[in-house]
Parts: sequence; structure tokens; C-alpha cells
Amino acid sequence: MTAPKRINLALQGGGSHGAYTWGVLDALIEDGRLEIEAVSGTSAGAMNAAILLQGWATGAPAGARAALAAFWGDLGRLSTASPIQRTPLDRLQGNWNLDDSPPAPCERT
Repeated sequence: MTAPKRINLALQGGGSHGAYTWGVLDALIEDGRLEIEAVSGTSAGAMNAAILLQGWATGAPAGARAALAAFWGDLGRLSTASPIQRTPLDRLQGNWNLDDSPPAPCERT
């Protein structure tokens, strides 16, 4: 068996990209052919990096995967209570943006 390849990760930000990155990190950790030597990130990437490292420190690879899953699962559940939601009319019309949501912080033209 060959030794795991050592890699450094730079994780991007961008809100929902963080959840996508979680899925990629989960697959990389589960695969076992890579050894994460260093990790950095910005915005959502920094959250993933911090959670990954904290989970790894307390439970090795399995701890990192569990910590990331718990964080993104909790965030998904908490988002249902946010006042920033699609309006009922948007839901009926199948609109997936927040353009007409009064609490959403977006520019109005």
C-alpha cells in the first residue's frame, strides 16, 4: 500500500459554496488516499477549515467528518427560522430568488 499523498487545501468562500465544499472534504477524508497537511480558507471556507481542524483534533478523520456534518446540518435546520425567506407568492410561482423578500438585503432598482 502506498503512503497517502500530502496536500494543502485553500478553501473558497461564497455562502452556499461552503456546503458544496463540505461534501468534497467529506469525500476526500473518507477516501484516505490524501493526507491534509495544511488548510486555509476565506469566509465559508474559513468556517469549514476551522470546523475540520477542530473535529480532527478531537476525533481524527472521523471527528472531522462528524463535526462538518453536524455544523452544516445545524445550519440547514436553523435557516428555516430565518426571516429571509421566499414570499408565499414566490413559492407558488416557483421563484427561487429573494428579490421580493422584504428582509433580504439586496439592491432594489
